[in-house]
Amino acid sequence: MLKKGLCLFVGIMMLFCQINVVHATNLASGAESAILIDANSQQILYQKNATKKLYPASTTKIMTMILLFEAIQEKRLKWDDILTCSAYASSMGGSQVYLEENETMSVFELFKCIAIASANDAKHIG
Repeated sequence: MLKKGLCLFVGIMMLFCQINVVHATNLASGAESAILIDANSQQILYQKNATKKLYPASTTKIMTMILLFEAIQEKRLKWDDILTCSAYASSMGGSQVYLEENETMSVFELFKCIAIASANDAKHIG
């Protein structure tokens, strides 16, 4: 009787306790290039065209905003500081807020132009 009960229990467990096999998917299926590095060991875990030269586009604006936050944290800049637009900054193409040479704007307003409008001209002031 004990043997039948054990067989029944194991049979029921096999029916209800399915083991799902998980397969890794392609990490960068749609990406032109990618790299995944373990932060602790610096070991490359995945790469696809990792050395291919690509243009960074608007990702440079993220770095600009990080540097802005660091400058504010280190008190080299304040949000209400006023900056003046240079001829170089006003000549930027692409997405912009159409700043004119010698136009002034606060750091906070310029930050909003970079973050919201992705403005190339605002990124080059200061």
